[in-house]
Amino acid sequence: MNDMKKWIQKNRLFLSVIALSLVLVVMISTLIILLFTQQSSENIVVEPLEESRSKEEQQLEKEESSKKKEPSPEKLVVDIKGAVKNPGVYGVTSDMRLIDAINLAGGFTGEADQSQMNLALRLTDQLMIYVPKNGEELTMEQSLKQPVKSGEKVNEEVASKGLKVNLNTASVAELQTLAGVGLKKAEDIIRYREENGSFQQIEELTKVSGIGEKTYEALKEQLTVDE
Repeated sequence: MNDMKKWIQKNRLFLSVIALSLVLVVMISTLIILLFTQQSSENIVVEPLEESRSKEEQQLEKEESSKKKEPSPEKLVVDIKGAVKNPGVYGVTSDMRLIDAINLAGGFTGEADQSQMNLALRLTDQLMIYVPKNGEELTMEQSLKQPVKSGEKVNEEVASKGLKVNLNTASVAELQTLAGVGLKKAEDIIRYREENGSFQQIEELTKVSGIGEKTYEALKEQLTVDE
């Protein structure tokens, strides 16, 4: 036991150096572990947040781009008459169909002849909608009316219902309901009628400036000259 004490006293400096070295090793190891843990924590928490934020930004950009590509529906006004429960003027939007306008007016009455209506028709501003009663036939004046703009091409709904345009009585607006007939051609037809008298047969339409055989063939089923 005395020999051990003597050895310790003799090597005290050496043992102190070893103890200090062990303390330094423990401290350095602890520091390394703490730094590694902190770095791992940043990789686990921060990076997903940045990735998540990036995805949210991309989603917002897509939504904004989608909104720009799809303009909001325009506000329109239509006048609904005839066999509906609540005739009148109604505010609608450009993405609505004829059936939507009819529903706004309370729906059809029991006398309404729905077979003459194109319920899938897309609405336009200042449109006049007339719903006929059973046994009543739509005339050109009662068919879906809307202001006709210069160069506007057609009202396909008129043709789809089998209504015919009378070359001898039609106005410029009515002539423009024919597919491919704009303002200029409509005026040329009326000018020809005024200068040469009433059309005796629909084939005479080819004598009007700017109307050839192809145009006539496309229109003939929609025309009449009967008074």
